Amino acid sequence: MAAYSSPKRAKTPLESSAIMNRPYPFRADKSRAFPSPAVLESLPFDVYLHNMPIWYRLDNAGKLYPSVSGNRTTTVFRLSAHLSAPVHAGRIQTALNNLMPRFPFFAVHLKRGVFWYSLKKSTRLPLVEQDSKYPCTDYPLLRRGIFPFRVRCRGNLIAVEFSHVLTDGTGALIFLQSLLAEYLHLSGVPRQDCRGLPVPGEAALPEESEDAFKRFGNPLLPPPRTLDKAFHLPLSLEQKGRYRITTGIIPLKPLKEQAGQFGTGINNFLTAVMLYSFEQMLQDMPPDMRRRVTAPIRINVPVNLRKFWPTASTRNFFVSIEPEIDPRLGNWSFEEILENVSCYMNTEMRPRFLAARMGRNLRSEQNILARLAPLGVKNMFLPGLYARYGTNLYTSGLSNLGAVSMPEHLRPYIQRFDFIPAPAMDEKVKASVISWNKHIYMNFGRLVRPAITELYVFRTLVGMGIPVKVESNGP
Repeated sequence: MAAYSSPKRAKTPLESSAIMNRPYPFRADKSRAFPSPAVLESLPFDVYLHNMPIWYRLDNAGKLYPSVSGNRTTTVFRLSAHLSAPVHAGRIQTALNNLMPRFPFFAVHLKRGVFWYSLKKSTRLPLVEQDSKYPCTDYPLLRRGIFPFRVRCRGNLIAVEFSHVLTDGTGALIFLQSLLAEYLHLSGVPRQDCRGLPVPGEAALPEESEDAFKRFGNPLLPPPRTLDKAFHLPLSLEQKGRYRITTGIIPLKPLKEQAGQFGTGINNFLTAVMLYSFEQMLQDMPPDMRRRVTAPIRINVPVNLRKFWPTASTRNFFVSIEPEIDPRLGNWSFEEILENVSCYMNTEMRPRFLAARMGRNLRSEQNILARLAPLGVKNMFLPGLYARYGTNLYTSGLSNLGAVSMPEHLRPYIQRFDFIPAPAMDEKVKASVISWNKHIYMNFGRLVRPAITELYVFRTLVGMGIPVKVESNGP
């Protein structure tokens, strides 16, 4: 197979290093091939193997995902960075090899047990893969020996895709930041202080692999209210394996100013824009179709619990809150929706109410029937329960990772970051937000062909005087 390398041209300062000047060939097949023994023997395996347990239990959020993972609901999300020069796949592989001993908790694969899946340590390493048109798809998570994450590249892009079995957006972002730092240093950028980022040569902290749900959660707390089914877009799903991405590139300043005029922050503002856009879609439907809508419009908004309970854990540690409007109560103006969202967020984003959600999730895990049911039985029933009590309750989702920070000496070599949500069959369209260098990158992932949601959202923003540049991976 032909080696992967960039076209011949004058080298930029980023590419001037003599390290790893040979191209790195990708494997022809899509099985998760592993490095040769020579590569494995070059690693400090006294650190890599002995600083971690043989196996881990899945955390409270991760336990559900192996049983519900499939061709469409893959449980896989993506974080990526565009650099200022084409990337070198072999150098990325070296950076990944160097970094894995620092993240021993990620050097695992799923192990099937009698009652639950678990994470078992692996003595192998993941190989960098060539990127494909559709992200977060074609991921055989349950295949033997498969890592619950992968590193991909093409052009000037480096991407990491993680299953929620392993970690959440915060844990994945920490890994990507460290991978970028190591890659840029191998590419000739002088090594300077990367304080705050895990770097090769450091020992992993025990707290980084802790299940923070168990440490901070209390299953005895009263649960939050029970939700009913939400409104879903009346659109047919695309064929399996297709996940269409539309990105809106939004200047941070006008967005922040517009949100400030309403007396709120960017997250509340964008959540209100999402709800308002769905409300406008309903208003534009034929009257007979609109009359059949008997469910609220509800957005799933993940909350990073590390902001409320300090932990260095790189595992899952989040709960979801669910701002909504009910179209059966009449038409909603944007101002009404934003006021409703702000009041809801101000209440639900308090530790006592977040703790109640954490407690509910822990209590369901400790249910005696759930604990004693064999894994085969769980695999039969959990997908239906996940749809009924999970994705079926949300019209869409909006996940905001906030602003990315990188060491100052590395910033000139990074053009942008992107955050793509995991696909879900019931929600059909979801959005994720990340900020870098005075821009917001709002990525929509959809399992349907028409880009209706994105059209309404971006049209709403432009109507408020906020410019939006739109990109897509297909029609």
